[in-house]
Amino acid sequence: MKYFTKLLLAAFMFMFPVSQANAHSIWINSFESHAHKSSHAMVSLGWGHALPMDDILNSPNGSVAIDKFELLDPALKKTNLLKPASKMSKPEMKTADFDLYAADLAVQKIAFKKESKPGLYQLSAVSKPAFYTQYIDNKGRSRLKLVSMDKVKDASKILMAVKYEAFAKSYVTLGKWTNPKPLGHGLEIIPKTDLSNVRVGDLVEVEVLFYGKPLSATAKSIDYITARSNSFGQPDGFALFSYVMGGKAQFRVQSAGQWIISINHKDDVSKDGPLKDLFGKVNQVYHGASLTFNVK
Repeated sequence: MKYFTKLLLAAFMFMFPVSQANAHSIWINSFESHAHKSSHAMVSLGWGHALPMDDILNSPNGSVAIDKFELLDPALKKTNLLKPASKMSKPEMKTADFDLYAADLAVQKIAFKKESKPGLYQLSAVSKPAFYTQYIDNKGRSRLKLVSMDKVKDASKILMAVKYEAFAKSYVTLGKWTNPKPLGHGLEIIPKTDLSNVRVGDLVEVEVLFYGKPLSATAKSIDYITARSNSFGQPDGFALFSYVMGGKAQFRVQSAGQWIISINHKDDVSKDGPLKDLFGKVNQVYHGASLTFNVK
């Protein structure tokens, strides 16, 4: 039981670190190929800290379960993509020097056709909501359960009750870029720049929405985006930084390669607030969002 509790605590710390720079993120890798007449995109999911692959999504060191992985065509028609397994991974092989794990990163090929609709295709991933409740039970013991606090029956005092959910997006463009429409994610980064043709030195502008409304840095919640790349920042352990003001943030691209924009936001739940549906279940929500694109 003590070992299980330690695993829960470790998972909790991966989800809710003090610094956003140390947070596990989920992202979508999407790489277009135009080598043949009909183009295709190679797509996969990333999890951890480093583009394009850092860890498996069902790692014992910190995992995330995928609820939805979808492709939306220019008319926003949804198609379910292949999702990775969510069952906690166990070693396929153990040696004195290492353990070997099978990796399911939802790698798949999206092969377009001559008659495919031109325009912007949106890739969307949403994690399964995770609930964490820390409390003192009726015998005075500190406990942690992966449920909302309304499902805890032996609590004498609730210490913390939170919900975590992560959202990720990327894009594939057939022909001309069009400005993407919001997908209704709890926390969502929407580009205001043509991401199909970004070059070094370009300014990238984004809008950040929290349940459909512009997010803005305040004294209560100092919200900001970070931007980094496998060719800038990430190898040296830092990122570009921009406050979110009136729902808007921006940065200037520093290098070619794959880039990720990410943000984490914490908000309180109140009886009459925008998260009132969660009142009595959690005290706070933690959301993470990412947006990936490629720079020429």
